[in-house]
Amino acid sequence: MATTFQIHPKIGVARLGNSPNEFYIGPERTGGLPIECDRNGNVLTEAGRPRHVRRFKDATGAIKRQAARFKIFEHGESGAREVTIGQSGIKAIQWTVHIANKKPIWYNFSELLGDLEFGASNSYENQHIPLNNGSVTDPDARRQLIIDPGPRSVGQPGERQSFSRYNVPPDYKNASFPPAGLQPPIDSLGEILMDSEGRLLALGGFGNSAGTTPISSFAGADGWWDDISDGFVLATLEMNDGSKIDLEPAWLIVGSPKYAPELVNIVTLDDTMFDIAVRFLKLNPQMYDASKYRGKFPDGSHYDPFTGFNPDYEPNFHRDIDPIIRRPESYRWVAQTPSMIEFSRPPFNTADASEANRANRERYFSFFRVPVPPESYRFINEVKNGPNTLFSEDGVPLMPLNSGDNSVTNQLIYKFLTLTPTQYFLLHQWAIGKFTTGEAAGSPGDVIALDRQVIGNCVGGPFSPGIETTWVVRNPQIYSKPFTIKIAHWQNSNQLLNGYYAANGLSLTSDPQDGGGSEPGDLTKRMAIPWQSDFFQCTAETPNIDQPAVNQGAGGIQVPPAYYVYWWPPQSPMQVVTGDLDPGNQVLDGYVSSPPAMLSGSNGFNINVQSQSGFSLTAAGQTMSYARGINSFAQMVAAWADLGFVVNKGTKEYPYFVESERNTVFLAQGTALGTK
Repeated sequence: MATTFQIHPKIGVARLGNSPNEFYIGPERTGGLPIECDRNGNVLTEAGRPRHVRRFKDATGAIKRQAARFKIFEHGESGAREVTIGQSGIKAIQWTVHIANKKPIWYNFSELLGDLEFGASNSYENQHIPLNNGSVTDPDARRQLIIDPGPRSVGQPGERQSFSRYNVPPDYKNASFPPAGLQPPIDSLGEILMDSEGRLLALGGFGNSAGTTPISSFAGADGWWDDISDGFVLATLEMNDGSKIDLEPAWLIVGSPKYAPELVNIVTLDDTMFDIAVRFLKLNPQMYDASKYRGKFPDGSHYDPFTGFNPDYEPNFHRDIDPIIRRPESYRWVAQTPSMIEFSRPPFNTADASEANRANRERYFSFFRVPVPPESYRFINEVKNGPNTLFSEDGVPLMPLNSGDNSVTNQLIYKFLTLTPTQYFLLHQWAIGKFTTGEAAGSPGDVIALDRQVIGNCVGGPFSPGIETTWVVRNPQIYSKPFTIKIAHWQNSNQLLNGYYAANGLSLTSDPQDGGGSEPGDLTKRMAIPWQSDFFQCTAETPNIDQPAVNQGAGGIQVPPAYYVYWWPPQSPMQVVTGDLDPGNQVLDGYVSSPPAMLSGSNGFNINVQSQSGFSLTAAGQTMSYARGINSFAQMVAAWADLGFVVNKGTKEYPYFVESERNTVFLAQGTALGTK
């Protein structure tokens, strides 16, 4: 096997923060804490081990940004190992990153309309979905709506470059930023820097969102910009012999803060990309081969969730099954989900593969909904316990008890979440006793653990639109190989790629669903604009539960009987346990959490006062609304950085996740002045 060099992770995740100077390195383990670093991105250690973040805000109460860290790995006969400058013949590394925000020029978010997994008839054009900022029709004027700072490069340890409107490369003539007069101004999408050993750290924006129109929908509004972004990451190695090697590009996604850093979604982005890699990209033919394992209905007349999967495949309990069982329990810290918690505490030994335990395993499995992917949507209402079914025959809410991709409108309905098809298959194999309990093997191919662990901290469903990205990641057309985003205009040359964008800029119409690859901005352009509008409204949904073709009535009116389900509690908490022990903060939080009324003073100054004769303080240990005191889209845009982080104040064995670092004083000031 020839030695090759590759960038890992294949997809890195940075997160916004409003701290002007402080940041940390994103977690490199699913459910892990971020890593402390100095201002140059070098890891801080304690007793010889990386020091983990315990405070997510700086001394002023501003949220620290999360950096995505990219490394070079050497792949050879003995596997993959990280290499740095001075190792394996590497003399120098030049990193180049090009990120952008294309939200203002893309189509209005319309749930699953536009998703070509459902077929060409579901294209944006065929579904008559309007464009964002549709009144701007001139192509050159629309291109100016994109936030495109152009590429930035670093080639020396300690070097850094910002994605600012003030340092656009001279040869990049296509840069564009929002109007300079917006408040707050959006002058940068972040920065990149190189640590002392040649690793790249990529930082996103500062959470600035600004617009000129009112927001009335979770999808946002025309006339708005935010500093979310995504784009490609390039590396050129200069070897000791003078040769240069361009590596296959990686991808960077910049998302909103993860306010419950250690809590993991039941379906993660890793689960979703793994499912696509298994079923469409031949990651593991021993598990899935559609030409070999034809299922119960080879003619396609009916739906079989196990078509293509090897009926004799044995998953590993610790790697494949235990995470599915354990994850629901953690939702109790960010949502009221008592029935889900019980599925993390089944009354039997889940690692016991014996025939005597089979009935217990199969009964447990029976409470999970059957996934029906978009390509099989025509069967959705024929499937027993499918995505639009709430209760089992025993009256227990089926799992997972989250909203589905579309519990909002009445087109392409997915009321409730399911596991991915691959997760569901693996759980089925466990249920019938075909699984192992020994040490798990690593990922096949060029995929390494870091690739999967990093994106395990992102949402993999439901997608309406999501948090970091949306349903486009379920389309195999966007990948060049497992876990690797296909880059538009990439011809195995960094120089040619940068030259293309220098000459042509970014496209107004590129869509990675067509197989042509992704441009900077293409994986986040379907998200809400600004992101705070979706974060404010999309915490829970109430779909109808007895009419498969109905979620809501005209105008979004609820249709009873309805059921209350959550979206993404680990990313967007709904209810949390309060943890602030400061007496003054408890009083102020009580004020913020009570409904205010406006009082006009004789001097023309308005102030909010409590509408009741008194209010209770917010004692620690209560279950409270996470976003209490924030009551509108505009208030969330203003106060997102005042929200607290849900962190473990207990131990690993006996966790105690509570809200901390909530900017209660700032929220109280905003409440009094009516600005938050």
